[in-house]
Amino acid sequence: MLLDARVLDLTDEAGAMAAELLAELGADVVRVELDGPDQLRRTGPFLADHDGDVEAGLAHLVFGSGKRSVALTSADVDRLEALARAADIVLLPLAVPGAVRQVVARLEDRPQPALGIVEVVFRRDEPGAVATDLVAVAAGGLLTLCGDPADPPTWPGGDLAWKQTSLVMAEAAVALLIAARRFGRGGRIVVSVQEAVDLTTVQSANANLWHWQRTIPSRRNPLGGGTTYRSRDGRWTSFTVHPPVYRHFADWVAEVLGDDGLAGPEWESLSFIDANRPITQGYAARMCAALDRDELIAQGQARGLLVLPVQDLDEVAADVHLNARGAYVDVEVPQLGRSVRQCASPFLVDGQRPARRAAPRYGAHTDEVAAEWLEGPARTPVAPTGPPAANLEGADPHLPLAGVRIVDFCWAIAGPLGTRLLADLGADVIKIESEHRGDPIRYTGVQPADREPSWNTVGQYNDCNVNKRGVTLNLNTREGVDLARRLAATADVVTSNYTPDRLDRWGLGYDVLRVARPDLVMANLAVMGTAGPNKGWRSYGSGIVAMCGLAARSAAPGRVPSCIGTLHTDFTVPYYGAAFVMAALLRRDRTGQGAFLELSQYETAVRLLEVELVEALNGLAPGSGIGGRPDRRGPEGVYPCLDDRPADLSSGEIDGDRWVAVSCRDDADRRALATVVGADPEGDDLARRLAAWAAARDVWAATAALQAVGVPASPVETLRDLLFADKGAAAMFHPVDLGDGLSALVREEPILWDGERLPIRMRAPVWFEHTEEVLCGELGVPDEEFGQLIADGVLF
Repeated sequence: MLLDARVLDLTDEAGAMAAELLAELGADVVRVELDGPDQLRRTGPFLADHDGDVEAGLAHLVFGSGKRSVALTSADVDRLEALARAADIVLLPLAVPGAVRQVVARLEDRPQPALGIVEVVFRRDEPGAVATDLVAVAAGGLLTLCGDPADPPTWPGGDLAWKQTSLVMAEAAVALLIAARRFGRGGRIVVSVQEAVDLTTVQSANANLWHWQRTIPSRRNPLGGGTTYRSRDGRWTSFTVHPPVYRHFADWVAEVLGDDGLAGPEWESLSFIDANRPITQGYAARMCAALDRDELIAQGQARGLLVLPVQDLDEVAADVHLNARGAYVDVEVPQLGRSVRQCASPFLVDGQRPARRAAPRYGAHTDEVAAEWLEGPARTPVAPTGPPAANLEGADPHLPLAGVRIVDFCWAIAGPLGTRLLADLGADVIKIESEHRGDPIRYTGVQPADREPSWNTVGQYNDCNVNKRGVTLNLNTREGVDLARRLAATADVVTSNYTPDRLDRWGLGYDVLRVARPDLVMANLAVMGTAGPNKGWRSYGSGIVAMCGLAARSAAPGRVPSCIGTLHTDFTVPYYGAAFVMAALLRRDRTGQGAFLELSQYETAVRLLEVELVEALNGLAPGSGIGGRPDRRGPEGVYPCLDDRPADLSSGEIDGDRWVAVSCRDDADRRALATVVGADPEGDDLARRLAAWAAARDVWAATAALQAVGVPASPVETLRDLLFADKGAAAMFHPVDLGDGLSALVREEPILWDGERLPIRMRAPVWFEHTEEVLCGELGVPDEEFGQLIADGVLF
């Protein structure tokens, strides 16, 4: 899909996954390793019988997949600059070495308009601040949500800050490629790690919890109750009561428990169901206790309920559904003389997965890349067959999807947030909704405290749907389906995250729609994909987190393996999806071909633990569960500090729950830490001295003292910190006017493009808002017919 794209990969662990994904999408990714094998190669664990072998580190085998390796020294600045100028995209590391810094300075002195550079910083206002994954999840507001209320904040597994940063970088890189193809301009996108992490808390720590309700969520004060319960056989199950199928749940309760307490007329209201979650959760716990896990899941999923297993990595590796779908492949690694079982690509195009290629031997392509990139004939510029340049005259090159229309059948968070990313880049996204299949994010979430609940005012709905238009159709009618089909004929892209065959059953499947629009790109983002024994399973992000191994991997010993404090995959899937759709549009611009895109949310979720999963897939003993790095000497963890919160902002927080996250990456960090806390860097009491030192200090003062000597540190930030105490983070929150004297706070995207935020051009659509504008003004439905459609219940 990115067949003609060249990507120069200079990333460290913060962005390595970004380059891996671009390689899977077809780009020619060249990884430059300076002054010997890079850190990814030298990071354990290693394949059995290959301990310390730079060709056998699991991180290298995973994140190096599909790339080519070029070996240079720090003195090869001219060669490195030449490679950068021969590339379409340059991906920079978080910790920028001197040679790379020189190259960036030269590119700034003599810029190339079409070159795209993706840079990454830890904090937007402190470019010199240093971070590890632990420190980043603390700064981004994720860590405070994770763990048992009786424990300190618990570092989740999977290096989630680096994964989210990489996903943002990959999407940014494809957006830059589109801008270069359509406008002849690339630019420089700067990704903030802190902001990327914070975006994953949109559901659990929505800014409007404070803005409207003066509430600050944490692991001790979560937005919603638990969804993880022990089944009769002792195994754990994730069970979320989904309001649209509530009646099936109530009937099942009555059947199994003989209890009809959920049958009253008040339970007909979706808002009432959402407001009474503690009651439904109690019934869910009783249902789990009454049945064995497999029976519970089989019966629940047959009723359309969100019942999923909490799995460890061995179960994920043996998962019948994933194996039946070909989600794991054996990759031949010639330099090791063996194959390594790994995750297959999650990107299916017209039913086919791209091949997973082995990570390269160190320096294997140094001469080959020089011959192709530096000494070969100049490349012929790609001639796009997409929207003519005349149609884009006057368009903002930072909105490279101007002129692209997306008809969006997505609901909840994972799908709508993905199409919001495309809308932010200029696409005309038309959200299709039905009263008979209401988007749960319209009534599930934070509402203004002093107003009646409304389908237009949920904070999470507004975060996920700004910059879109909305059309309300009854797709249970022939006329409604006909209108949807006519609208799809005007679209470049159609998206859906319903169960796999829902659009087909309405008569809106790909084979139908592409008759009128042969170059249509359709993206299906179903939970389990479109095929496989469990293809009909349904879930929210909490169930996917449980099923993919992340919940179990993030639980402290002896604690419930509950969701990590966020419905985390709801915020990773959108970036996979947006990058995938844009890559398909680039291919269409190049070839004129449409495509059916399939992206299983479950398959993208297992990639969050890909390195750890490779251990299980290849018979290795699993490493530690919750976050941690065996290659670091430490100390690394969270330490209590003085409570510094003013009384008028402490609502919803627990006194004394203030922590600083600290990481020592190496001996240099350890020595620097020892000088600050007054300890012997070689002694055994450094962690104890750090704890005593931190306990006597304000968390911000402790952080500043450690960052000043280059030790990664951050407060474990709460929503209150991000809104008020952390001045650099405040720009993440954008006020939008909802009318009637009400405003909402919406998260900005975690990127700056040439120093500018992507504009929030319009608030999320209120119910029915653009139905007449689109159907009458753009499809040509006569006024009298429009009125009759309303009277007939086709339009709401």
